[in-house]
Amino acid sequence: MRRLLIGLGSLVILLVAIVLIVPLFLPKDEIKRQVVEQVDKRLGWRVRLDGPVSLSLFPGFTLDARDIGLSGEAGAHGIEFARADRMEFGLAWGGLLSGNIQITGISLDNPDIYLEVSPNGSTSWEPRRDLGLGDGNAETAATPEQGNTGTATQTAGTETGAPSGSYLKSIGVDSLEISGGTLTYKDASQDTPIKVSDLDLSLSAPDLSGKVDLTSSFVLQDIPISVAGGLENPLGMATGEQVPLDLTVSTGENTFTVSGEAGLEPVRTQLEITSAGPSLKALAELAGQTLDADPGAFSFDAKLSGTEAAVSLADLHLVLGQLSLGGAADADLSGLVPEVSGRLVLKDGSIKDLLMLAGRDLPASGNLSADLAFETVGLTGAELVAGLDMNGSVSISDGEVGGLGLASTVGDPEADRLTNLALDLDLQGLENPISLSGALAWRGEAFSVAGEADTASLLAGNAAPVSVSLKGNRVSAGFAGQVVLPGNIDGAVNVDTADLRGLMAWLGQPLGPGGGLKTFKASGIFGIQPDAVSFEETRFTLDQTSGEANGRIALGGKPKVTARLALRELVLDPYLGDAASASGGGAAGAGSSGGGGGNNAGAGQSVSAGWSSDPIDFSGLRAADVDFKVTAGQIRWNKIKIDESTLSANIENGVLTANLEKLALYDGSGNGTVTLDGTSQTPKLAARFTLSGLSAYPLLRDAADFEWIEGKTAINLDVTSSGGSQLALVQGLAGAASYEFMDGAIRGINIPKMVRGLSVETLLGWQENPSEKTDFSSLSASFSIQNGIARTEDLAMVGPLMRMTGSGTTDLPGQSLDWRVEPNIVPTLEGQPPMPRRKGEDKKMAGLGVPIVIKGSWNDPQIYPDIAGILKDPKAAYKQLQETGGELMSILQGNKDAPQELVETANETIRRATGGRTQIDVQKVIDGEVDDQEVLQAVEEGFGLPPGLLGSVLGRKKEEDNN
Repeated sequence: MRRLLIGLGSLVILLVAIVLIVPLFLPKDEIKRQVVEQVDKRLGWRVRLDGPVSLSLFPGFTLDARDIGLSGEAGAHGIEFARADRMEFGLAWGGLLSGNIQITGISLDNPDIYLEVSPNGSTSWEPRRDLGLGDGNAETAATPEQGNTGTATQTAGTETGAPSGSYLKSIGVDSLEISGGTLTYKDASQDTPIKVSDLDLSLSAPDLSGKVDLTSSFVLQDIPISVAGGLENPLGMATGEQVPLDLTVSTGENTFTVSGEAGLEPVRTQLEITSAGPSLKALAELAGQTLDADPGAFSFDAKLSGTEAAVSLADLHLVLGQLSLGGAADADLSGLVPEVSGRLVLKDGSIKDLLMLAGRDLPASGNLSADLAFETVGLTGAELVAGLDMNGSVSISDGEVGGLGLASTVGDPEADRLTNLALDLDLQGLENPISLSGALAWRGEAFSVAGEADTASLLAGNAAPVSVSLKGNRVSAGFAGQVVLPGNIDGAVNVDTADLRGLMAWLGQPLGPGGGLKTFKASGIFGIQPDAVSFEETRFTLDQTSGEANGRIALGGKPKVTARLALRELVLDPYLGDAASASGGGAAGAGSSGGGGGNNAGAGQSVSAGWSSDPIDFSGLRAADVDFKVTAGQIRWNKIKIDESTLSANIENGVLTANLEKLALYDGSGNGTVTLDGTSQTPKLAARFTLSGLSAYPLLRDAADFEWIEGKTAINLDVTSSGGSQLALVQGLAGAASYEFMDGAIRGINIPKMVRGLSVETLLGWQENPSEKTDFSSLSASFSIQNGIARTEDLAMVGPLMRMTGSGTTDLPGQSLDWRVEPNIVPTLEGQPPMPRRKGEDKKMAGLGVPIVIKGSWNDPQIYPDIAGILKDPKAAYKQLQETGGELMSILQGNKDAPQELVETANETIRRATGGRTQIDVQKVIDGEVDDQEVLQAVEEGFGLPPGLLGSVLGRKKEEDNN
């Protein structure tokens, strides 16, 4: 036993010595040279071995090399398609005895592999020379026997097979191992290279007439992938036999499997394809496609069979959630261009699953069915799509789709979904238009839908004619034009609604309070591009207004709107109300403003009921830049009529500049500018207008029911203001204004005649008489405006029988007047023949000056004589009254009875003039039933005159009569 143990120990020591010592005496340089020669001879690649080289006999005969590189034909230019930190070559044991080295395996550690296809189709791994594998006279292998390499050592000259089989035999490598590698594949025809990392690969081919096994794992585009498979008899497959194969590609729990039989000479297949997994998105990413949403679990199976002349896909079955698709397809490859035809059938599918397949994860329900037959021709994917033709139908029933994102805009959760979807899509070949018909509902409103499209052009990415119409009770809309996917649109658009205001409120965009905005119709050529929206020849009707518009909206950080609007007629009545109400009740005031007094409550108040204090939102001025121009053939607002006008408006960086270039109205013309600066916290306004040659009577009549003045007028306005509401802007008005009326008259009152024929009304207030007028050659005034208060000191009226001057204030915020005018009138025309005057001598106005007060609300002011002004010099006033005479003096002197209508008018006038502060019955005074002193005291109290003033005047007159 002892001897046995010693013998075994000696044998072990001898073997160890051989393993450790023999490699030291082996010719490493010769072995290295032969390895390089073998790779070049069998694979056509040049091997670079720049690092240290070592030999080992355990666990096998190997050559270990560091810092190596491999290059093919492109290596002549210094390009290596593979580099590795370390490469191990497995060598046949027979080489130790014969001296002829045979490579049996290659192992690469951390290789960097770069596979490139140049524009001319050559590859970076292409062999450096013609291997001559198909030539029967090729050299035989150096070693007739190579142990376990089997047929790998047979000569190429004895092969009768195809060159591919000879090439496989020439490789003669039993295994290939790669660990920790990276691989880059770059094709000059593709924009993006394919990169693989963490590459581990094991290829075992001990006998090329037996089974070859492959296992590999790597990371492609951040997706870990595993590959496993096998192929029986590669040599037989290369030489024309049909052999079994199987291949499984998996990522996570998603798998794709191919199994069956295939052959190469000639090409023929009988394969079964299956795929399943919990994530279709992951499988799509594996194929280089991206889905925005993951439809979830899927399964797929089909049978593929074919030859070089034809391929058939049968028993196709795809299940995606509740979406189940079946079908079959055939491809004819016998011609120059492949021809493909087939049929797809979908029954009781789910709309939600279809949306998921399209990458849209939206809440949806409903049934989807389809029956489509298709055919196409082409060599590439683009050609197959371009040549596609399809017939069949697609139907949606009981459908509902949510997630529209409109709930917050409209203010209704129901706005986020379409309901009652029932749509039918009919295809009669893509050369014919595809048609759509059906119905849907939104927020409980039903709509019918119809349309047509040139699907072939759309799929090819070309401009395609598309038409679609949508009709409901609230609105109808349509489009007919050209569409280029994904978003370019150019064509005719029409919109029609009977209630635009109601429609906008229903859409969650309510318009401000007011009238109008009812009937709206528009049609024109609209274009939508990624960076702009354009509209041309857009004809529209809004209520009673009609016109045509052209423009463009440039999209981007801040939109730029350019538009030209031509209106045949602009009718503002529906939006601004009638002129009477807009001016604060001018119609009511017109009938009483000539009277002795309106409502005295308005005289002392500074009301602002006509101006809104609600904040005005000027932020819209900063939302976009605008270049806008409007021309109007006529503008109408109630009775106001404006002829041809032109307005241009520009908004830039939050500042609006409006230029009224042309304004024709009431036989005159005008122009002006308005600037509104909305950039500051408090908006600023500046306005300048000039109007000339206007016919005053129709202008004031139509604008404010003001029928007092006629003649030609000129108006100038130059003001500024700042504020955030109507009231604030009016209160902040500052600047100047002026007006001048020429060759006109004050209608409804003849001031000279009334003074000459003095009556009770002279003292207590005048009544309007439509048949009378006071002529003038000019009536003018200029105003200075500060804080909304307009003041004038130069009111002047010049007429043939009177002169009038005056001053006063107009309170714009309070909408009230406080004026005092002083007319000078010729007392009588009797016995006054025309008298010649020397050149340069002014015509002096003789007679009584009666100051007149105009005070109160500008809608209904009081107009009455200034009694206190008349009686500043009582003796002179009474003497003047006597000389003037008239009805009043005749009654006071007892020469004439007071008519009943005058008594009634006097009583009413006293009531209005005094505001009901005193009770005077004129008839009782005339009949002597009231003490004179009581009457005078009542009048003084009613008009606020100094006590005893009237008594001193009239009492003196009575004494003179008694004497």
